[in-house]
Amino acid sequence: MAVKKKTLSFDEELWSAVERRARAAHTTPSAYVNELVAKSERLYRGLEAVSDWESEHGALTAEQLDWADRALADAQDESVADTRPSAEDNDRGPRA
Repeated sequence: MAVKKKTLSFDEELWSAVERRARAAHTTPSAYVNELVAKSERLYRGLEAVSDWESEHGALTAEQLDWADRALADAQDESVADTRPSAEDNDRGPRA
């Protein structure tokens, strides 16, 4: 994958959180922010796909939404198990 270097500005408190989370994940702040942006992009693409589907087929039913909630919860449980915070982060609130 090609990498493009850019200069970004962050609120100091937010940057401190990025650095702390990156350390806890044993990665660099740049890689951590890159992953957050990638996750955000996947989320937006998913929301766009749902919107497109609903445009063609109508709104999702309560049953379909319940199934999706369960599937997402299962996926989140698997994801969280792979990225448990270190003991240092346990008292700092939920992960981003």
